[in-house]
Amino acid sequence: MQTRSRILTVMLCSALLFAACTPTASVDEGSDPQVHSIDRKTLLDKIEGGWVGQMAGVAWGGPTEFSCQGKIMEGEARWKLNRINDAYKQDDLYVELPFLEAMKAEGVTASWTTFGEYFEDTKFMLWHANDAGRTNLQAGIAAPASGHYQNNPHADDIDWQIEADFAGIITPGQPEAAIDIAWRAGHVMNYGDGVYGGVAMAAMHSAAYFAKNVDEIVEAGRQAVPEGSEYRQVIEDVIAWHAQNPNDWKDTWRLLEEKWGQDDRCPEGKNTAFNIDAKLNGAYVFIGLLYGQGDFKESMRIAMHCGQDSDCNTSSVGGILGNWLGLSKIPEDFKSSLSRYPLFSYTNYDYKDIIELSEQLARQAVLMRGGSIEGTGDSEIWNVPASGQIAPPIIEQWPEAQNELPELTIKLQPGAEKMITLTAEASDADGISGYQWYFGDLSYAAGAKVSHTYRTAGTYEVIGYVSDQTGNTTWKSLQVEIEK
Repeated sequence: MQTRSRILTVMLCSALLFAACTPTASVDEGSDPQVHSIDRKTLLDKIEGGWVGQMAGVAWGGPTEFSCQGKIMEGEARWKLNRINDAYKQDDLYVELPFLEAMKAEGVTASWTTFGEYFEDTKFMLWHANDAGRTNLQAGIAAPASGHYQNNPHADDIDWQIEADFAGIITPGQPEAAIDIAWRAGHVMNYGDGVYGGVAMAAMHSAAYFAKNVDEIVEAGRQAVPEGSEYRQVIEDVIAWHAQNPNDWKDTWRLLEEKWGQDDRCPEGKNTAFNIDAKLNGAYVFIGLLYGQGDFKESMRIAMHCGQDSDCNTSSVGGILGNWLGLSKIPEDFKSSLSRYPLFSYTNYDYKDIIELSEQLARQAVLMRGGSIEGTGDSEIWNVPASGQIAPPIIEQWPEAQNELPELTIKLQPGAEKMITLTAEASDADGISGYQWYFGDLSYAAGAKVSHTYRTAGTYEVIGYVSDQTGNTTWKSLQVEIEK
Protein backbone atom coordinates (compact mmCIF):
# COMPACT_ATOMS: atom_id res chain seq x y z
CA MET A 1 0.00 0.00 0.00
CA GLN A 2 2.68 2.48 -1.00
CA THR A 3 1.44 4.64 -3.85
CA ARG A 4 -1.87 5.93 -2.45
CA SER A 5 -1.50 9.22 -4.37
CA ARG A 6 -2.80 7.42 -7.44
CA ILE A 7 -6.16 7.64 -5.64
CA LEU A 8 -6.14 6.64 -4.85
CA THR A 9 -14.34 -26.77 1.47
CA VAL A 10 -10.85 -25.55 1.05
CA MET A 11 -8.96 -27.53 -1.59
CA LEU A 12 -6.23 -29.95 -0.57
CA CYS A 13 -3.03 -30.23 -2.61
CA SER A 14 -3.68 -32.55 -5.51
CA ALA A 15 -1.54 -35.60 -6.10
CA LEU A 16 0.11 -33.92 -9.08
CA LEU A 17 1.06 -30.88 -6.97
CA PHE A 18 1.85 -32.68 -3.76
CA ALA A 19 5.63 -32.32 -3.92
CA ALA A 20 5.39 -28.61 -4.63
CA CYS A 21 2.75 -28.06 -1.97
CA THR A 22 4.43 -29.93 0.87
CA PRO A 23 6.35 -27.70 3.31
CA THR A 24 9.75 -28.37 4.82
CA ALA A 25 9.52 -31.83 6.30
CA SER A 26 11.63 -31.79 9.46
CA VAL A 27 8.74 -31.01 11.77
CA ASP A 28 7.91 -33.80 14.17
CA GLU A 29 4.69 -34.35 16.07
CA GLY A 30 6.67 -36.49 18.48
CA SER A 31 5.16 -38.93 20.92
CA ASP A 32 3.06 -36.23 22.61
CA PRO A 33 0.12 -35.12 20.42
CA GLN A 34 -0.12 -31.97 22.52
CA VAL A 35 3.32 -30.78 21.40
CA HIS A 36 4.80 -29.80 18.04
CA SER A 37 8.57 -30.20 17.81
CA ILE A 38 10.78 -28.41 15.30
CA ASP A 39 14.53 -28.08 15.00
CA ARG A 40 16.05 -24.60 14.95
CA LYS A 41 17.32 -24.89 11.37
CA THR A 42 13.83 -25.66 10.08
CA LEU A 43 12.33 -22.94 12.27
CA LEU A 44 14.72 -20.34 10.83
CA ASP A 45 13.92 -21.55 7.33
CA LYS A 46 10.24 -20.89 8.00
CA ILE A 47 10.91 -17.50 9.64
CA GLU A 48 12.88 -16.46 6.57
CA GLY A 49 10.17 -17.88 4.33
CA GLY A 50 7.58 -15.68 6.05
CA TRP A 51 9.59 -12.53 5.44
CA VAL A 52 10.81 -13.36 1.93
CA GLY A 53 7.29 -14.41 0.92
CA GLN A 54 5.98 -10.98 1.91
CA MET A 55 8.81 -9.28 0.06
CA ALA A 56 8.27 -11.29 -3.11
CA GLY A 57 4.53 -10.70 -3.08
CA VAL A 58 4.60 -6.94 -2.58
CA ALA A 59 7.43 -6.50 -5.08
CA TRP A 60 5.65 -8.56 -7.73
CA GLY A 61 2.30 -6.86 -7.23
CA GLY A 62 3.65 -3.34 -6.68
CA PRO A 63 3.25 -2.10 -10.27
CA THR A 64 -0.35 -3.37 -10.37
CA GLU A 65 -1.58 -1.67 -7.19
CA PHE A 66 -5.11 -0.30 -7.72
CA SER A 67 -4.68 -0.54 -11.49
CA CYS A 68 -7.80 -2.71 -11.52
CA GLN A 69 -10.77 -1.63 -9.38
CA GLY A 70 -13.95 -3.68 -9.34
CA LYS A 71 -12.72 -5.78 -12.26
CA ILE A 72 -10.55 -8.86 -12.72
CA MET A 73 -7.02 -7.89 -13.71
CA GLU A 74 -6.16 -9.05 -17.21
CA GLY A 75 -2.42 -8.35 -17.13
CA GLU A 76 0.19 -8.56 -14.41
CA ALA A 77 3.63 -7.25 -13.57
CA ARG A 78 6.47 -9.12 -15.21
CA TRP A 79 8.69 -10.70 -12.57
CA LYS A 80 12.32 -9.66 -12.80
CA LEU A 81 14.93 -11.38 -10.68
CA ASN A 82 16.04 -8.21 -8.90
CA ARG A 83 12.52 -6.98 -8.28
CA ILE A 84 12.34 -8.51 -4.80
CA ASN A 85 14.67 -5.78 -3.51
CA ASP A 86 11.96 -3.21 -4.28
CA ALA A 87 10.30 -4.53 -1.11
CA TYR A 88 12.77 -2.62 1.08
CA LYS A 89 10.92 0.60 0.25
CA GLN A 90 7.38 -0.78 0.68
CA ASP A 91 5.19 0.16 3.65
CA ASP A 92 3.99 -3.45 3.89
CA LEU A 93 7.43 -4.19 5.33
CA TYR A 94 8.79 -1.05 6.96
CA VAL A 95 5.63 -0.34 8.99
CA GLU A 96 6.07 -3.67 10.78
CA LEU A 97 9.44 -2.69 12.18
CA PRO A 98 8.45 -0.17 14.91
CA PHE A 99 6.26 -2.89 16.43
CA LEU A 100 9.18 -5.33 16.42
CA GLU A 101 11.34 -2.60 17.91
CA ALA A 102 8.79 -2.03 20.69
CA MET A 103 8.95 -5.72 21.56
CA LYS A 104 12.72 -5.69 21.37
CA ALA A 105 12.62 -3.05 24.12
CA GLU A 106 9.79 -4.47 26.26
CA GLY A 107 9.38 -8.07 25.14
CA VAL A 108 6.50 -9.81 23.42
CA THR A 109 4.08 -8.51 26.07
CA ALA A 110 4.67 -4.86 25.14
CA SER A 111 1.53 -2.84 25.88
CA TRP A 112 -0.52 -1.10 23.23
CA THR A 113 0.64 2.16 24.81
CA THR A 114 4.20 1.18 23.99
CA PHE A 115 3.23 0.06 20.48
CA GLY A 116 1.61 3.46 20.02
CA GLU A 117 4.64 5.35 21.29
CA TYR A 118 7.00 3.59 18.89
CA PHE A 119 4.59 4.15 16.01
CA GLU A 120 4.15 7.82 16.91
CA ASP A 121 7.88 8.48 16.61
CA THR A 122 8.17 7.16 13.03
CA LYS A 123 9.04 9.41 10.09
CA PHE A 124 8.06 7.16 7.19
CA MET A 125 5.31 7.88 4.65
CA LEU A 126 1.86 6.63 5.62
CA TRP A 127 -1.66 6.61 4.26
CA HIS A 128 -5.24 5.95 5.39
CA ALA A 129 -5.66 4.38 8.87
CA ASN A 130 -1.92 4.44 9.53
CA ASP A 131 -1.64 8.13 8.75
CA ALA A 132 -4.75 9.03 10.75
CA GLY A 133 -3.61 6.86 13.66
CA ARG A 134 -0.16 8.44 13.82
CA THR A 135 -1.68 11.92 13.53
CA ASN A 136 -3.91 11.08 16.48
CA LEU A 137 -0.97 9.81 18.51
CA GLN A 138 1.03 12.96 17.80
CA ALA A 139 -1.98 15.03 18.90
CA GLY A 140 -2.02 13.25 22.27
CA ILE A 141 -4.71 10.67 21.49
CA ALA A 142 -3.10 7.49 22.81
CA ALA A 143 -3.71 3.95 21.61
CA PRO A 144 -6.27 2.41 21.38
CA ALA A 145 -8.24 5.64 20.95
CA SER A 146 -5.90 6.50 18.06
CA GLY A 147 -7.48 3.74 15.99
CA HIS A 148 -11.05 4.10 17.26
CA TYR A 149 -13.73 4.88 14.69
CA GLN A 150 -14.71 8.02 16.65
CA ASN A 151 -11.24 9.45 15.94
CA ASN A 152 -10.19 7.57 12.82
CA PRO A 153 -12.47 7.55 9.73
CA HIS A 154 -10.24 4.86 8.18
CA ALA A 155 -10.82 2.37 11.01
CA ASP A 156 -12.01 -0.39 8.63
CA ASP A 157 -9.24 0.13 6.08
CA ILE A 158 -6.66 -2.50 5.14
CA ASP A 159 -3.68 -1.00 7.01
CA TRP A 160 -3.30 -3.42 9.90
CA GLN A 161 -4.10 -6.38 7.68
CA ILE A 162 -0.94 -5.74 5.64
CA GLU A 163 1.29 -5.16 8.66
CA ALA A 164 0.38 -7.89 11.15
CA ASP A 165 2.49 -10.63 9.51
CA PHE A 166 5.20 -10.26 12.16
CA ALA A 167 2.74 -11.21 14.92
CA GLY A 168 2.32 -14.65 13.36
CA ILE A 169 5.95 -15.04 12.31
CA ILE A 170 7.15 -14.62 15.91
CA THR A 171 4.54 -17.00 17.39
CA PRO A 172 5.22 -20.33 15.63
CA GLY A 173 2.31 -22.73 16.07
CA GLN A 174 0.62 -20.45 18.62
CA PRO A 175 -2.28 -18.72 16.87
CA GLU A 176 -3.78 -17.40 20.09
CA ALA A 177 -0.51 -15.68 20.98
CA ALA A 178 -0.50 -14.19 17.47
CA ILE A 179 -4.08 -13.01 18.00
CA ASP A 180 -3.17 -11.44 21.35
CA ILE A 181 -0.33 -9.41 19.80
CA ALA A 182 -2.32 -8.50 16.69
CA TRP A 183 -5.31 -7.37 18.77
CA ARG A 184 -3.21 -5.10 20.99
CA ALA A 185 -1.05 -3.57 18.27
CA GLY A 186 -3.85 -3.35 15.71
CA HIS A 187 -5.81 -0.84 17.76
CA VAL A 188 -3.03 1.69 17.26
CA MET A 189 -4.58 2.50 13.87
CA ASN A 190 -7.71 0.36 13.34
CA TYR A 191 -10.89 -0.88 15.00
CA GLY A 192 -13.29 -3.78 14.54
CA ASP A 193 -13.04 -5.40 11.11
CA GLY A 194 -9.92 -3.34 10.44
CA VAL A 195 -8.24 -5.08 13.37
CA TYR A 196 -9.70 -8.49 12.49
CA GLY A 197 -7.89 -8.34 9.15
CA GLY A 198 -4.56 -8.34 10.98
CA VAL A 199 -5.79 -10.92 13.48
CA ALA A 200 -6.73 -13.33 10.66
CA MET A 201 -3.42 -12.89 8.81
CA ALA A 202 -1.36 -13.30 11.98
CA ALA A 203 -3.23 -16.45 12.97
CA MET A 204 -2.66 -17.98 9.54
CA HIS A 205 1.05 -17.17 9.65
CA SER A 206 1.32 -18.82 13.05
CA ALA A 207 -0.70 -21.90 12.12
CA ALA A 208 1.28 -22.33 8.89
CA TYR A 209 4.41 -23.44 10.79
CA PHE A 210 2.88 -26.83 11.57
CA ALA A 211 -0.09 -27.03 9.18
CA LYS A 212 -0.35 -30.20 7.11
CA ASN A 213 -2.20 -28.44 4.29
CA VAL A 214 -3.77 -25.15 3.26
CA ASP A 215 -7.08 -26.29 4.79
CA GLU A 216 -5.61 -25.93 8.25
CA ILE A 217 -4.14 -22.53 7.50
CA VAL A 218 -7.44 -21.13 6.21
CA GLU A 219 -9.33 -22.68 9.10
CA ALA A 220 -7.05 -20.89 11.56
CA GLY A 221 -7.91 -17.59 9.88
CA ARG A 222 -11.61 -18.38 10.06
CA GLN A 223 -11.53 -19.36 13.72
CA ALA A 224 -9.51 -16.26 14.63
CA VAL A 225 -12.37 -13.93 13.74
CA PRO A 226 -15.55 -13.94 15.88
CA GLU A 227 -18.93 -15.02 14.60
CA GLY A 228 -21.24 -12.07 14.14
CA SER A 229 -18.58 -9.85 12.59
CA GLU A 230 -18.74 -8.87 8.94
CA TYR A 231 -15.17 -10.04 8.45
CA ARG A 232 -16.07 -13.56 9.61
CA GLN A 233 -19.05 -13.56 7.24
CA VAL A 234 -16.82 -12.60 4.31
CA ILE A 235 -14.43 -15.48 5.12
CA GLU A 236 -17.27 -17.98 5.37
CA ASP A 237 -18.82 -16.72 2.13
CA VAL A 238 -15.55 -17.30 0.27
CA ILE A 239 -15.13 -20.77 1.79
CA ALA A 240 -18.71 -21.72 0.86
CA TRP A 241 -18.39 -20.40 -2.70
CA HIS A 242 -15.12 -22.27 -3.12
CA ALA A 243 -16.80 -25.47 -1.96
CA GLN A 244 -19.56 -24.98 -4.53
CA ASN A 245 -17.09 -24.29 -7.33
CA PRO A 246 -13.54 -25.41 -6.45
CA ASN A 247 -12.17 -25.02 -9.97
CA ASP A 248 -12.80 -21.43 -11.07
CA TRP A 249 -11.79 -18.65 -8.72
CA LYS A 250 -13.38 -16.05 -11.01
CA ASP A 251 -16.87 -17.29 -10.16
CA THR A 252 -16.15 -16.79 -6.46
CA TRP A 253 -14.69 -13.37 -7.21
CA ARG A 254 -17.90 -12.32 -9.00
CA LEU A 255 -20.10 -13.49 -6.14
CA LEU A 256 -17.87 -11.61 -3.72
CA GLU A 257 -18.11 -8.38 -5.72
CA GLU A 258 -21.88 -8.63 -5.94
CA LYS A 259 -22.27 -8.96 -2.17
CA TRP A 260 -19.34 -7.03 -0.71
CA GLY A 261 -17.78 -4.96 -3.49
CA GLN A 262 -19.44 -1.67 -2.42
CA ASP A 263 -18.86 -2.15 1.31
CA ASP A 264 -16.19 0.49 2.00
CA ARG A 265 -16.41 3.26 4.59
CA CYS A 266 -13.07 4.82 3.71
CA PRO A 267 -13.58 8.53 2.86
CA GLU A 268 -11.73 8.07 -0.45
CA GLY A 269 -13.43 4.79 -1.35
CA LYS A 270 -17.05 5.29 -0.38
CA ASN A 271 -19.33 5.08 -3.44
CA THR A 272 -16.36 4.65 -5.80
CA ALA A 273 -14.69 1.71 -7.53
CA PHE A 274 -11.61 2.22 -5.32
CA ASN A 275 -11.91 -0.13 -2.33
CA ILE A 276 -9.37 -0.23 0.50
CA ASP A 277 -11.69 -2.09 2.90
CA ALA A 278 -9.94 -4.78 4.93
CA LYS A 279 -12.75 -7.33 4.46
CA LEU A 280 -12.87 -7.24 0.67
CA ASN A 281 -9.11 -7.28 0.25
CA GLY A 282 -8.83 -9.97 2.92
CA ALA A 283 -11.27 -12.05 0.89
CA TYR A 284 -8.85 -11.84 -2.03
CA VAL A 285 -6.17 -13.34 0.22
CA PHE A 286 -8.46 -16.25 1.07
CA ILE A 287 -9.31 -16.72 -2.61
CA GLY A 288 -5.61 -16.90 -3.44
CA LEU A 289 -4.94 -19.44 -0.71
CA LEU A 290 -7.94 -21.64 -1.51
CA TYR A 291 -7.64 -21.71 -5.26
CA GLY A 292 -3.84 -21.68 -5.40
CA GLN A 293 -3.70 -25.10 -3.73
CA GLY A 294 -0.48 -24.26 -1.91
CA ASP A 295 1.41 -23.36 -5.07
CA PHE A 296 3.47 -20.28 -4.13
CA LYS A 297 3.41 -18.50 -7.48
CA GLU A 298 -0.12 -19.41 -8.55
CA SER A 299 -1.62 -18.44 -5.18
CA MET A 300 -0.02 -15.00 -5.38
CA ARG A 301 -1.03 -14.64 -9.02
CA ILE A 302 -4.70 -15.25 -8.20
CA ALA A 303 -4.68 -12.75 -5.33
CA MET A 304 -3.06 -10.19 -7.63
CA HIS A 305 -5.63 -10.72 -10.39
CA CYS A 306 -8.45 -10.01 -7.92
CA GLY A 307 -7.39 -6.36 -8.20
CA GLN A 308 -7.74 -3.42 -5.78
CA ASP A 309 -4.78 -3.45 -3.31
CA SER A 310 -3.08 -6.09 -5.42
CA ASP A 311 0.43 -5.71 -4.00
CA CYS A 312 -0.65 -5.93 -0.35
CA ASN A 313 -2.91 -8.95 -0.87
CA THR A 314 -0.24 -10.73 -2.90
CA SER A 315 2.23 -10.01 -0.11
CA SER A 316 -0.11 -11.52 2.51
CA VAL A 317 -0.51 -14.71 0.47
CA GLY A 318 3.23 -14.97 -0.19
CA GLY A 319 4.13 -14.43 3.45
CA ILE A 320 1.69 -17.02 4.78
CA LEU A 321 2.78 -19.64 2.27
CA GLY A 322 6.41 -18.70 2.93
CA ASN A 323 5.88 -19.59 6.58
CA TRP A 324 4.38 -22.90 5.50
CA LEU A 325 6.89 -23.89 2.84
CA GLY A 326 10.02 -22.33 4.33
CA LEU A 327 12.56 -20.30 2.37
CA SER A 328 14.14 -23.45 0.97
CA LYS A 329 10.94 -24.32 -0.95
CA ILE A 330 10.12 -20.88 -2.29
CA PRO A 331 10.75 -20.98 -6.06
CA GLU A 332 14.27 -19.87 -6.92
CA ASP A 333 13.16 -16.99 -9.15
CA PHE A 334 11.53 -15.27 -6.20
CA LYS A 335 14.59 -15.31 -3.94
CA SER A 336 17.79 -15.76 -5.96
CA SER A 337 18.49 -12.03 -6.30
CA LEU A 338 17.59 -11.06 -2.72
CA SER A 339 20.12 -8.65 -1.25
CA ARG A 340 20.39 -8.97 2.52
CA TYR A 341 22.18 -5.66 3.10
CA PRO A 342 19.88 -2.73 2.23
CA LEU A 343 18.03 -1.09 5.09
CA PHE A 344 14.25 -1.10 5.08
CA SER A 345 13.20 2.46 4.28
CA TYR A 346 13.17 4.89 7.21
CA THR A 347 14.66 2.27 9.57
CA ASN A 348 18.01 1.02 10.80
CA TYR A 349 17.10 -2.61 10.12
CA ASP A 350 18.31 -4.84 7.33
CA TYR A 351 17.19 -8.35 6.41
CA LYS A 352 19.58 -10.08 8.80
CA ASP A 353 18.41 -7.87 11.67
CA ILE A 354 14.74 -8.76 11.28
CA ILE A 355 15.45 -12.48 11.01
CA GLU A 356 17.55 -12.42 14.18
CA LEU A 357 14.97 -10.30 16.04
CA SER A 358 12.12 -12.53 14.87
CA GLU A 359 13.90 -15.59 16.28
CA GLN A 360 14.58 -13.84 19.59
CA LEU A 361 10.93 -12.85 19.98
CA ALA A 362 9.72 -16.29 18.88
CA ARG A 363 11.91 -17.78 21.60
CA GLN A 364 10.24 -15.54 24.18
CA ALA A 365 6.75 -16.37 22.95
CA VAL A 366 7.26 -20.14 22.95
CA LEU A 367 8.69 -20.15 26.48
CA MET A 368 6.04 -17.76 27.83
CA ARG A 369 3.29 -20.01 26.49
CA GLY A 370 4.70 -23.07 28.27
CA GLY A 371 6.91 -24.48 25.52
CA SER A 372 10.49 -25.62 25.92
CA ILE A 373 13.75 -25.44 23.97
CA GLU A 374 16.34 -28.19 24.27
CA GLY A 375 19.91 -28.44 23.01
CA THR A 376 22.13 -25.76 21.48
CA GLY A 377 22.79 -24.19 18.09
CA ASP A 378 21.10 -25.66 15.03
CA SER A 379 20.52 -28.87 16.98
CA GLU A 380 18.07 -27.07 19.27
CA ILE A 381 14.62 -28.63 19.40
CA TRP A 382 11.73 -26.28 20.02
CA ASN A 383 8.74 -27.96 21.66
CA VAL A 384 5.62 -25.88 21.07
CA PRO A 385 2.27 -26.57 22.77
CA ALA A 386 -0.20 -27.58 20.05
CA SER A 387 -3.27 -25.43 19.53
CA GLY A 388 -6.76 -26.83 19.56
CA GLN A 389 -9.86 -24.80 18.73
CA ILE A 390 -8.79 -21.17 18.47
CA ALA A 391 -10.66 -18.66 20.64
CA PRO A 392 -11.32 -15.42 18.72
CA PRO A 393 -11.25 -11.91 20.18
CA ILE A 394 -14.45 -10.31 21.44
CA ILE A 395 -17.01 -9.12 18.88
CA GLU A 396 -16.23 -5.53 17.87
CA GLN A 397 -17.90 -3.61 15.04
CA TRP A 398 -18.04 -0.02 13.82
CA PRO A 399 -21.73 0.89 14.33
CA GLU A 400 -23.69 2.01 11.28
CA ALA A 401 -25.32 4.79 13.34
CA GLN A 402 -24.21 6.80 16.34
CA ASN A 403 -24.16 4.58 19.41
CA GLU A 404 -23.12 5.19 22.99
CA LEU A 405 -20.22 3.14 24.33
CA PRO A 406 -20.95 0.69 27.16
CA GLU A 407 -20.12 1.64 30.75
CA LEU A 408 -17.54 -0.71 32.28
CA THR A 409 -15.93 -1.27 35.67
CA ILE A 410 -13.32 -3.96 36.40
CA LYS A 411 -11.94 -5.35 39.66
CA LEU A 412 -8.93 -7.45 40.60
CA GLN A 413 -8.74 -9.95 43.47
CA PRO A 414 -5.28 -11.45 44.14
CA GLY A 415 -5.29 -15.16 44.93
CA ALA A 416 -2.91 -17.85 46.12
CA GLU A 417 0.39 -18.45 44.37
CA LYS A 418 0.33 -16.57 41.06
CA MET A 419 -3.43 -16.62 40.53
CA ILE A 420 -5.74 -13.63 40.15
CA THR A 421 -9.52 -13.31 39.81
CA LEU A 422 -11.02 -10.59 37.65
CA THR A 423 -14.61 -9.39 37.59
CA ALA A 424 -16.37 -6.97 35.28
CA GLU A 425 -19.69 -5.17 35.38
CA ALA A 426 -21.12 -3.26 32.45
CA SER A 427 -24.31 -1.59 31.30
CA ASP A 428 -25.58 -0.37 27.96
CA ALA A 429 -28.95 0.54 26.48
CA ASP A 430 -28.43 -2.04 23.72
CA GLY A 431 -27.61 -4.81 26.18
CA ILE A 432 -24.28 -6.56 26.78
CA SER A 433 -23.10 -9.31 24.44
CA GLY A 434 -19.89 -10.39 26.18
CA TYR A 435 -16.72 -9.76 28.14
CA GLN A 436 -13.10 -10.62 27.47
CA TRP A 437 -9.81 -10.34 29.35
CA TYR A 438 -6.26 -10.04 28.04
CA PHE A 439 -3.90 -11.07 30.80
CA GLY A 440 -0.69 -9.53 29.46
CA ASP A 441 1.11 -12.87 29.02
CA LEU A 442 -0.08 -13.77 25.49
CA SER A 443 -3.27 -15.37 26.77
CA TYR A 444 -6.87 -14.26 27.09
CA ALA A 445 -10.29 -15.56 28.16
CA ALA A 446 -13.96 -14.64 27.93
CA GLY A 447 -16.43 -14.09 30.77
CA ALA A 448 -17.60 -11.51 33.29
CA LYS A 449 -15.61 -13.31 35.97
CA VAL A 450 -12.41 -15.23 35.25
CA SER A 451 -9.42 -16.58 37.14
CA HIS A 452 -5.92 -16.78 35.69
CA THR A 453 -2.62 -18.20 36.91
CA TYR A 454 0.64 -16.72 35.64
CA ARG A 455 3.67 -18.91 34.95
CA THR A 456 6.28 -16.38 36.03
CA ALA A 457 6.60 -13.36 38.28
CA GLY A 458 6.48 -9.90 36.75
CA THR A 459 4.36 -6.86 35.98
CA TYR A 460 1.51 -7.43 33.55
CA GLU A 461 -1.02 -5.13 31.89
CA VAL A 462 -4.50 -6.65 32.12
CA ILE A 463 -7.15 -5.35 29.75
CA GLY A 464 -10.86 -5.91 30.30
CA TYR A 465 -13.23 -5.58 27.34
CA VAL A 466 -16.99 -5.43 27.06
CA SER A 467 -19.11 -5.40 23.91
CA ASP A 468 -22.73 -4.37 23.55
CA GLN A 469 -25.25 -6.01 21.24
CA THR A 470 -24.21 -3.75 18.33
CA GLY A 471 -20.54 -4.69 18.69
CA ASN A 472 -19.54 -1.38 20.27
CA THR A 473 -16.73 -1.96 22.78
CA THR A 474 -15.28 -0.32 25.88
CA TRP A 475 -12.05 -1.25 27.61
CA LYS A 476 -10.31 -0.66 30.93
CA SER A 477 -6.80 -1.69 31.98
CA LEU A 478 -4.93 -2.26 35.22
CA GLN A 479 -1.44 -3.35 36.30
CA VAL A 480 -0.88 -6.68 38.01
CA GLU A 481 2.22 -7.41 40.08
CA ILE A 482 2.99 -11.12 40.36
CA GLU A 483 5.61 -11.95 42.97
CA LYS A 484 8.03 -14.88 42.90
